Amino acid sequence: MTGLPAEPIEPLDLAVACCLYEQMTPYARSLRRLRDAVVPALDLRRDDHRLALLQFLNDWGCRNLAKAWHQRASTALEKWCSSTWGCLDLFRDSLDDFDSMRLRDIARAFDLLSGSNAAEKTRQGVELQVSFGPTATSKSLFALMPNTLPAWDGPMRKAFDYDDDGASYAQFVEDVHGKIAETDQCCRERGLELVDLPAKLGRPAYTTVAQLVVEYYWITVTRGVSLPASDVLSEWLSWCDSR
Repeated sequence: MTGLPAEPIEPLDLAVACCLYEQMTPYARSLRRLRDAVVPALDLRRDDHRLALLQFLNDWGCRNLAKAWHQRASTALEKWCSSTWGCLDLFRDSLDDFDSMRLRDIARAFDLLSGSNAAEKTRQGVELQVSFGPTATSKSLFALMPNTLPAWDGPMRKAFDYDDDGASYAQFVEDVHGKIAETDQCCRERGLELVDLPAKLGRPAYTTVAQLVVEYYWITVTRGVSLPASDVLSEWLSWCDSR
């Protein structure tokens, strides 16, 4: 697999992309509704939390998880949680122990949920089983552990040459955190702290740096938006009335 581009994300580009993300999509509002519904944190052992997650996934474009089948999907989430929670909970706040064993844990948890039966559909008179799939699984992991486990989608996987399986997702997680480290250094060189950027952008307290990085890729890759170059932005800023 190819993976994410080598260069850090410029803080100005990150800020512009994240502002565009909020304006161009309803996804920030959907995330707020989820966070409000699962205070203090998402707990998949609770039926109401699982249903709130499934509504969030629908809002975030996971159309394979049809509402008519939410109860089946909820049962699958409950079973998955009971079998994986012990290892996944280690990733809630930190990736300090991020090694090959932990990568395998992430990959295994991803594959278990991605392959779980969540719904059915009929095509040309034939009933087909529908799994969670890679996109809904990554968004579920993000909803559970937003500091450490990012979401992805099909266009990102295609653009960066990731596969749909757990090994590729684990690599994506590692790559995103590598990108965070590179971007943090870039920010420090400009007198900024990357960890402070969500607050500087006026985002809610639950907003994480990993979330902002994925928003950047959603704008620039999934939606294909070309951000203005820094010299163009500087010229635009020079038009401001300085009186």
